[in-house]
Amino acid sequence: MKKLMLLLVPLALFAQVYVDTVIRFPGEVGNACFFPELNKLYVSGYPNGYFVLDCSTYQLRPNIPVPLTLGHWSYNWRRQKLYVTQSNSTDSTMVVDVAGDSELRWLGLFREFHTDVYLSDLDVRFKPAVDTLFEYECAADTVIRRWPIHSTCASWDSVGHKLYVGQGSYKKLYVYDYLADSCLKIIDVSAVQAIMPDACIFSRTHRRAYVSSFQGQLMGYPNLGIVDTKRDTLLRVLPVRLWKGLYDSQVAVNERDGKVYITDCDDMAHTPDTMWVVDCATDSVLKKFECVHAGRPRQCIRWVPWSNRIYFINIFPDATHLSSLVVVDCNTDSVIVPEMLLSDQYLYDIQLDTIHQRIFVTGGDTNTVYVLRDVQGGVVEEPASARPALAPGLQVQMTSGGYEVSYSIASPCYVDLSVSDLMGREIRQLVAGQQPAGEHCALWDYRDRNGTPVPRGVYFCRLVAGDASSAEPPAAAKVVVTR
Repeated sequence: MKKLMLLLVPLALFAQVYVDTVIRFPGEVGNACFFPELNKLYVSGYPNGYFVLDCSTYQLRPNIPVPLTLGHWSYNWRRQKLYVTQSNSTDSTMVVDVAGDSELRWLGLFREFHTDVYLSDLDVRFKPAVDTLFEYECAADTVIRRWPIHSTCASWDSVGHKLYVGQGSYKKLYVYDYLADSCLKIIDVSAVQAIMPDACIFSRTHRRAYVSSFQGQLMGYPNLGIVDTKRDTLLRVLPVRLWKGLYDSQVAVNERDGKVYITDCDDMAHTPDTMWVVDCATDSVLKKFECVHAGRPRQCIRWVPWSNRIYFINIFPDATHLSSLVVVDCNTDSVIVPEMLLSDQYLYDIQLDTIHQRIFVTGGDTNTVYVLRDVQGGVVEEPASARPALAPGLQVQMTSGGYEVSYSIASPCYVDLSVSDLMGREIRQLVAGQQPAGEHCALWDYRDRNGTPVPRGVYFCRLVAGDASSAEPPAAAKVVVTR
């Protein structure tokens, strides 16, 4: 097996962000996907297929030797399967067993699009293609229905349990009630100046969908449409310049503060990038500011929840194609790291590990992955109430319906079993009452006390057995929501 080269000495670049580890791969690397429940990182490599990195030891596992360029992918976290669409040919999708790091099968379609969507509640997957929207059941990955729709994107609103399907040639966004198998509404999105609706990004807390399209510079820049997913109406269009629409991930939703961050750039004019900050509740622009010098975001913009910051990659427009990492503080909506040069010609992707609070940045034209830490000013610390000592009597196990929480008590007593977030705020109470001695079990279905699905992130199941004067300390187990 080819070896990695690790530089484990932390490299302090800024007071608040530093490089913890530099990992050199035996070949070029591109975009990546991190699997928190398995603590591993997949990195596309050329011409080596996929690198598999064990993030507990930073050691390489055997590659997945697939002769294709990594395109769009989606993850079925229930069955731990990854669906990968080729970026150089859109006629096939590869299914990967992530737990076993092995290829399962290939799915062949005619002229499919890069985007797809996995419905975790129903364990089905939708794949748009020309003249057809394919619906798969995820056990054997077989087609169970063909929707006669010229679809360019499919997005799932897990709060409203609705499917949004973009129909590009007519500039429409179709809203379907999946369970009732009926079309609820057709939204005209022609005002978004989109050739084809390509993706929807949701703010589940404020019931908003942000809609744009994939367009090259020669076709003009697409704008961003804001859709109210309660009433399914187009509220307004923001005149931002999205270099490649949502396909290149220029929009990040901060669910904690209820804000959306959008990078506006004009690659042809080489003007400075502008960051738009939009209030999800009022759909108004809170702030616009120049965040970097002339350039364009390459691939992604991410909201880092534990530090409440925005990270994105900026590529300089000159012939060198050097790139830098830019960090924005969401508390003040200002740039705190204007230009982090990581000695790489081309940065490509950003992946987040919310459990261990790591940020993975891949270099596209070289063979490097950087592991960053963001642990100083502005960090959301876990309060003592959110992280009591772990106890062997409390165990959690992921199931098809959520997390199964098992615990045992030695004698009859009052039991309080709840779910809290990183701030120590109670999200859901699972058990509250007197229980007999013995083993017990409860199920958390990823929803809060109002029945609303919680955002992705780290949560704690917290068990208190007995009254406040009990000598037994509370027990807690960390759980991760990755859907």
